[in-house]
Amino acid sequence: MAYFESDFWHPSVATDVVLFTLRKGELHILCVKRKDDGLWALPGGFLQQGESLDECALRELKEETGVTAPYIEHFKNYSDPQRDHRQQTISAAYMAIQPSDELQLRADTDVSDVKWFPISGTPQLAFDHNQICKDAHLLVGYLVESKPNLVFAFHEGDFTLTELQQTFAALAGEKYAPHNKRNFRQWVDKYDGVGLVEETGDVKTGIHRPAKLYRPNQKLFGASDV
Repeated sequence: MAYFESDFWHPSVATDVVLFTLRKGELHILCVKRKDDGLWALPGGFLQQGESLDECALRELKEETGVTAPYIEHFKNYSDPQRDHRQQTISAAYMAIQPSDELQLRADTDVSDVKWFPISGTPQLAFDHNQICKDAHLLVGYLVESKPNLVFAFHEGDFTLTELQQTFAALAGEKYAPHNKRNFRQWVDKYDGVGLVEETGDVKTGIHRPAKLYRPNQKLFGASDV
């Protein structure tokens, strides 16, 4: 079979990853500092030959930060011809979640630093990355309503109902605020007729009275869904 190469011009293709985590109850995103211009940006880079977009996103995230996210999903493409001053580049943007804020971050390849920023204090980023972050933040809030099992990805292991509500509040705001505790727990208990979570039989102890620990309801969510 003869080798085919298009005679038509084509743009470069890249991936960018908005990685979310919770630190002290506040939503944060992970940014990297670019070596060539010193600007903060989202982890990402150009698609390599023979590589899928998903593979590119995972590779760039790992190479630039040392992080392997347990949850990652493509959510939007960005194709403004002026978004990259170097060349016309289409970016496939991904949203990722990492449950632990105790990660050992590592700057590598073409970045000089890597750092968590609160979503409310994101610096001026390279290219159109601030818009990508804004869109991802809106999306994760909407997904809480339609796909609540997404919230479990922010928790490493079992959790209390208070911790679960704090996560919902950080993602989707007022509806899940502490003063709506009663409504939240009723919704959790009645979700889909069987409940969003189930008791583990263990408790969490500390300076306050012991609190029951919960996990995703296995009747609704298998290991691959959490």
